[in-house]
Amino acid sequence: MSISEAKTSQDNWLRAFSGMTIPAIYFLAVLAVFHETVMSMIQVWVEGETFAHGFLILPICLWLVWRERAALVEHMAKPALWVVLLTFLGVLAWLAGWLVDVNLVQQLALVWIAVTGIWALIGTGAARRIAFPLCFLFLAVPMGEGLIPPLMELTADSTEYLVRLSGIPVYREGMYLTLPTGLWSVVEACSGVRYLIASFTLGLLYAYLSFRSTSRRVIFVMFAILVPVIANSLRAYGIVMIGHLSGMELATGVDHLIYGWVFFGVVMLLLFWVGSFWQEAESHTLAEDSEVRGAVVYRSAKSSQRRAFVFLLFVITAAPGLAALLTSGEAQRVGGIRPLDPAPGWRVSEDPQWGWLPNQQGADRIAHQYYLGDSVVMVSLYQYLNQVPGAELASSGEAWRADRAAWRLVKEDTVDLAMVGKGISVDEAELVNTSGQPSLLVWTWYRVGNEYTANPYRVKLLEAKQVLFEGGRAGSRFFLATPIGEDKDTSRLTMEAFVQSHLERLEVVLDTR
Repeated sequence: MSISEAKTSQDNWLRAFSGMTIPAIYFLAVLAVFHETVMSMIQVWVEGETFAHGFLILPICLWLVWRERAALVEHMAKPALWVVLLTFLGVLAWLAGWLVDVNLVQQLALVWIAVTGIWALIGTGAARRIAFPLCFLFLAVPMGEGLIPPLMELTADSTEYLVRLSGIPVYREGMYLTLPTGLWSVVEACSGVRYLIASFTLGLLYAYLSFRSTSRRVIFVMFAILVPVIANSLRAYGIVMIGHLSGMELATGVDHLIYGWVFFGVVMLLLFWVGSFWQEAESHTLAEDSEVRGAVVYRSAKSSQRRAFVFLLFVITAAPGLAALLTSGEAQRVGGIRPLDPAPGWRVSEDPQWGWLPNQQGADRIAHQYYLGDSVVMVSLYQYLNQVPGAELASSGEAWRADRAAWRLVKEDTVDLAMVGKGISVDEAELVNTSGQPSLLVWTWYRVGNEYTANPYRVKLLEAKQVLFEGGRAGSRFFLATPIGEDKDTSRLTMEAFVQSHLERLEVVLDTR
């Protein structure tokens, strides 16, 4: 390389560095403005083993961008100012998540704001060149908990089937499997969601680095999703069989988890080993060129980048101010809930001492009452008037069991009630007690404004509507419970009769401050 060529190459690197300085400052500004959302993500990474990989996502993205550093010189052009509109949509999404305190929406919006802002600053050509690391950044968001219930069900079904196929009798009750040698329960850690998320993340990275064609990448990622799901079922079956054949001496404690991760590691090594046979030679990479074509980061482009940066700063800094403005209403005064007068055919009953109450935290007003008709019905009311993080109407967590040791959730369902003038869908749970108390049939649903729903996501939408048009968030959650006799349908009829005769009375009680 001649002296003039070396100088040209050096100048191009300086221009590339200059072109990425403002995007880097913008990224840090996004982290600073939305620092509470950033901390909520880090907290999940620290506390949840499932999402501990979040710490690695940003370093991996930076490394992937660094690999394309020379290519960025060629593709970087004037900023794509129209993309700022996409950033603004991300700010609106973050604001909506803030208003109803949905961390997942805020976190996804945060990454969207960062990614689209960088896209706007470096231009579409350069953004296309680093599209994968920009999109890979979304994997830093801790999401996937919604997969736990169906994966638990799949694990329980497959384990039961394989154990029966092995000639061993097994009794299934919800997520509990009883073998002649002992009792096994399929809990959240058995769902395999950790393995699935880890496999998907590694599979994406491996496919990007190892394959050039889109079809091979897609096929490999599909296998990275399918293989851990199948492997987790085999892992659960193997652990149950080890415990059974060893008389419950092995695979029942810490070794249970060790076997699982060792098995997962072996499976992933096999997956990557098989994938290596279809690796494609790496395409020509500009980062390895000794000569870089003329710089495209002109002074006018840099000037446009500065203007776009100022505009983006205005867009992102407006979000916290709007959030404070929309949530600046006065707190409502809180009093007690007056007792519900029973309808004809019902009377107030004493506490039957079932030893069960919902696991619903942070309500401003709470009432527990018991009524006797054809059977005892427990009514638990939880009203939220001044919601704050950690004290919300629709929050993540299991409300069915306050005492996991005493109560087993054996079945969940949704029941549609045909009420006079309105329809209500309720979530239904069947709880079995391990200490001799009767099994319970439990219903729960929400009320926001004058609308009823059993869907917590719809609750959040209704609350967002409240904040925008009424300046506050308020709502209630109902729980009804009754013993399950010989016929569960009879218990349902008892609960439905209670709701039919008391719903309007319950509304009056909740609307009375």
